[in-house]
Amino acid sequence: MHLVINSIIERLNVNLETEVLLRVLWISDDKKNVVVVNINDHRKMTLPFFLDYEDMIEELEAGMSRIIELEVDMQLLSPDDDYLDKYKANRNRRWELIKDIVKKEPEIYLPEKRGKLITEAHLTSNKPKKVIRNYLKKYWYYGKTINGLLDNYFDCGVSSKRRNYRRKPGRVSDNRYLVTESDKINFISAIKLFHKRQGMNIKTTHERMCETYYKRGFYRKYGVRVPIVNPDQAPTLRQFRYWYTQNSTLFSRYSNRHGKRRASIDVRPMQGNSSERASCVGAVFEIDATRSDVLLVSFDRKTILGKPTLYIVIDVFSRLVVGYHVSLASESWLEAMIAMEHAATSKVENCKKFGIDITEEEWPCHALPKYLVGDRGELKAQYTERFVNLEVDVLNAPSYRGDLKPFVESRFHITNETIRQLLPGSTEAQPKVRGDHDPARDAVLTIEEFNRFLIVFFMTYNKSAVSEEFKPTKEMFVEKVELTPLKIWSWGKGKRLLHEKTRSEIRYNLLPRAQGKVTRFGIEFKDLYYTCDIGLKEGWFEGEGRINGQKYIEISYDPRNCSSIFLKHKKGLIQCSLTGQSKEYEGLHFEEIAKITEYKNEEIKQQEKNEKQHKAELHAYTQQLNKTAIKETKEVINDKSFYSRQQNKRQRRHEDSRTWGAQNAWSNPEANLSPVEAEKSRIIPFPNDEAEETSLIDMHSKDVQALFSAKNRDRRRKHNDE
Repeated sequence: MHLVINSIIERLNVNLETEVLLRVLWISDDKKNVVVVNINDHRKMTLPFFLDYEDMIEELEAGMSRIIELEVDMQLLSPDDDYLDKYKANRNRRWELIKDIVKKEPEIYLPEKRGKLITEAHLTSNKPKKVIRNYLKKYWYYGKTINGLLDNYFDCGVSSKRRNYRRKPGRVSDNRYLVTESDKINFISAIKLFHKRQGMNIKTTHERMCETYYKRGFYRKYGVRVPIVNPDQAPTLRQFRYWYTQNSTLFSRYSNRHGKRRASIDVRPMQGNSSERASCVGAVFEIDATRSDVLLVSFDRKTILGKPTLYIVIDVFSRLVVGYHVSLASESWLEAMIAMEHAATSKVENCKKFGIDITEEEWPCHALPKYLVGDRGELKAQYTERFVNLEVDVLNAPSYRGDLKPFVESRFHITNETIRQLLPGSTEAQPKVRGDHDPARDAVLTIEEFNRFLIVFFMTYNKSAVSEEFKPTKEMFVEKVELTPLKIWSWGKGKRLLHEKTRSEIRYNLLPRAQGKVTRFGIEFKDLYYTCDIGLKEGWFEGEGRINGQKYIEISYDPRNCSSIFLKHKKGLIQCSLTGQSKEYEGLHFEEIAKITEYKNEEIKQQEKNEKQHKAELHAYTQQLNKTAIKETKEVINDKSFYSRQQNKRQRRHEDSRTWGAQNAWSNPEANLSPVEAEKSRIIPFPNDEAEETSLIDMHSKDVQALFSAKNRDRRRKHNDE
């Protein structure tokens, strides 16, 4: 262990705490003596002194001292060119005073000889000895560096201490007011009350503060009390503005005026890189939704439907569009999940649905990422656990922070710009001016045709050059990778964090879940019943219905179609279809089912109300019918016993049956008449002439004869019975 010039020695006390810092200035040739200077405080510079070299080495070896590295004052010792040009003349002038005496070592370090050398410099330059001595202290303190003689304006004042002013600092002016601690409390209250809450600017805030805290009374004018402001006994606008600037950052001032959301976008420090997490293909996917700038029409092309909702999923590293989804519904978890399913499944099958045949190499992405960045709207915390099952971590961006997912946002901008240039019926999201052409008149595309356009558009984009902001890696440079999203994806696909899941696993985890009930009729869900072959085979629906002893089970469903639901059973996912009881609803949207159910419930309630009135009619008619029947029956059986009424039931039943049958026979002319016509047919018309009168008399006589014959038969039957 040895010492060298400018070594920094830290001496420790018995508690191993720093006691003093020493800088080595000179070492004798025989290594017996060493000259050091105390560098604890730059405001109290001292003169150097001698120490024994061997004693210092022993202290170092014993651990009572140690050699350390001390950060130098780079601002002073290595200043920038402007500062050096401004103060270099003063430095050189000071150096000329001491340059001849500082080189006389070790004489300059000996007190008795140092005085003579300083006196010589004093006589030569006519500068005070104290000034020359101070220049020497600075030169030694900063390690015998000529720049140590520069004017040090970097550390003026004591930053950790507040000065207690007795009079107003600054330039002389008419304002003599001195800001106190109580004034600062008023400043804080005024900023909070008037600037932040009420949105006033600093000038108006200062005026309201003076009116509130620095008034000396009131007078009445216009029917209101007006405060009397004393400007000489209140802080000035300049003092108030200075305090506000010194005690706040630009971010806080902007936030106070425009809100934290605007401040986080406009003035926050841009230290990071949006793609820093995306170290490779498949590391980060971004997903977001927007309204496309095109107006669509219905399938029959008669109705203008408006703008569709477009979801885009993009890989941050390669900038490849890995999935999309377009819908006429609003933004929701389901729509976002359909876009994610599109990103994680084969594009060959998806494009074939729209009549577009592609190869795997043209759109080769069918995997899930490590991280997914989206909005808090769709990817809420209650749903993020679904992605854990798929080994995907969700990174929700704060509200109104589109800058945290810039790549999908920029893709929306480019997509909508292209749509406005190529498709009829396109429109920008801006208010229309009276007299402008209405783009809705040009709307001609259906959602299916718009899907076909998007497939071709995204495939074209994936083959285009990346933006100028893209930073290729060293590996890309070495392997000469073509800088298009498709080529970057294909180059990095086999090396990175992508992982695949089956379509069933993706659907089960991403589709909405609900509770179904197991019954004899099948699995009941939303008033529909579902069944499957394995359920029939294992007897799920026998008796009261149970699946593994459970009456209520969790199912997954696609709200867009009620034809089937998904049930997790053992290690797989089972698709259950509608039973015959619910087959008529096959192919309908669950919202349509809800409307039908709502219609049914409302109609039943309404008919139940009507039924009460119908029942009232029934009850009234029955009551009158019973009353009439009871009256007529009592008149007939007044002289007959209950026993006699039960005699000859079989014969009488047979006769009444023939009479009733003859009356209602199809061959009876009166049987086919309406009640009114039948009643008219039984009415006897008044005779108009003699022929009609004779005819009616004959008919009447026949009826009388028949009546007497019937009575004779009754008498004979009664005589026989007795």
